[in-house]
Amino acid sequence: MREKLIGLLILAALLLPSSLQAQQKFEQMSLERWAKLREVERYQLNIAEKYYKEGKYKVALTEYEKYLALYERSEAASYSQLKWSLCLTHLRRQNTAIKEGFQSVIDYWPDSAEAAKASYLVGKTYVAIGRISSGKKAYQRTIIDYAKDPVAVYSLMGLAEISQREKDEKSLIKIWKRLAFDIPRNKAVSGTCASAATSLTKYYFAKGMFEDALKSLETNYKKEQLAYYVYSYVRSPIGSLVGTDETKTQGLKLADRAIAYLKADFSTDYSTPELKAAAAAQWYRMIEVESYAGRGDKVLAAYATMLKIFGTNDDILGRLADYHAAKKRYAQARTIYLRFKDKIQGLSRVAASYRTEMKTAEAIKIYQQLVGLDAEKAASWQGAQGATYREVGKYPEAIKVYQALVRTDAVNIQQWLWALATTQRDAGLIKEAIGAFRQCDNFPENYKQMASCHLALKQHKEALIHYAQILKGHEGSAPWAQLQIGYTYEKMKSTEAAIKAFQLCCKKYPKASYASQAHAHLQNKYKISVTLGGATDDE
Repeated sequence: MREKLIGLLILAALLLPSSLQAQQKFEQMSLERWAKLREVERYQLNIAEKYYKEGKYKVALTEYEKYLALYERSEAASYSQLKWSLCLTHLRRQNTAIKEGFQSVIDYWPDSAEAAKASYLVGKTYVAIGRISSGKKAYQRTIIDYAKDPVAVYSLMGLAEISQREKDEKSLIKIWKRLAFDIPRNKAVSGTCASAATSLTKYYFAKGMFEDALKSLETNYKKEQLAYYVYSYVRSPIGSLVGTDETKTQGLKLADRAIAYLKADFSTDYSTPELKAAAAAQWYRMIEVESYAGRGDKVLAAYATMLKIFGTNDDILGRLADYHAAKKRYAQARTIYLRFKDKIQGLSRVAASYRTEMKTAEAIKIYQQLVGLDAEKAASWQGAQGATYREVGKYPEAIKVYQALVRTDAVNIQQWLWALATTQRDAGLIKEAIGAFRQCDNFPENYKQMASCHLALKQHKEALIHYAQILKGHEGSAPWAQLQIGYTYEKMKSTEAAIKAFQLCCKKYPKASYASQAHAHLQNKYKISVTLGGATDDE
């Protein structure tokens, strides 16, 4: 059980920063301090910053060193030392970054804003290189030395991550509690504290501890929001607990407590459409919790009560029918769909249920009925017939439908041409598919498909022509097209041309994922070592 609970723990906010934007903000120097710099200082620092942002860390390292040599007493000296250290971490020289970089910030500029950041980064860097014990000590020291700085919170989250890795449940919960309940929330740390409170909530719900989970949620949300978040977070734990015999009773008790809480919040004011809709939403939440608890009788009873309170409407009927359909009681679901006031919508749901059961003939009959009832959307219902045939592999029937739509529905001709082309392709009618794709105007996707069809016919030269056209005509797809050119030459047994194509992909598009694929393929298949963008291996 304990291992299962550990597996359920979710650490929503790990180490600062979780996003590139947050990381950049953490590393930046304030505008007020920038304003204090002389023009020559700003000039030199901007050069270093430019290379850092571009990921050219070796060059940036040199520029930050130059700044420190020229302006060691500057307002930005501690900042330059911190960024110099970060360059080293990016260059995988973490030990040097710690000893000669971050520690120097702490020793020489102890009162600077960067000292606190450096202290936190020492711990983070130790953990990154696997020196967990040293990372723990560094985090703990940061928490003591900079108790009022946001880095204390980030360090706590760092310790939480370690506790999670080590499956130290006791320490993890202790940290989450501290973050959720004890840390004053401000703009810098509120998100981190809120994430810890959310993780604590999920943990308590997973153990069936409703009251403790509620207290955690109350640190994040006001009373009017609580009911929604109780509903949102309690469902999955209920489902997990009732799913096993040993915890089923615990899960049902949790469901009972959650239902009681949700019902206490129920509104009985239905005086306006908005209030009525809000009240219905409360019922739907309660029903969904009952569904997760596996209590179908209570689900059906709740829907029956709703129909009495709110009257028969398509929304309630639709949800009730969907519940039956989810339980594979399709006949019952269809009976309810046919009670819809919106007959078109009801019939479409009936057709969809037949498709789910793979009852193609029955679904087609309903769509044909819809064509007659809903002339304005007749083409869409005919298209649904084509899709129904296609999903069960009845390609000739689907093709006839799409060919007819191409002739009769000029407004949506591109939609039907694409459906026709892809169906012909799937049916093995490759030449016909190429002709249909050629009429589509969704370049470069149609050209990609035509190239693929030519390859299926072993018409390699024609495929290369299409790839070349994509290469010239669509910048976003150019790296992909260049890679495909290499693979196509391989199929033609033109090894030298293939190698050149893969190398060109690496050279022209070094930052694209397709260049990485080309790079790996050259190494694995041809034992050729290249570097992306034309750089040398030593750089």
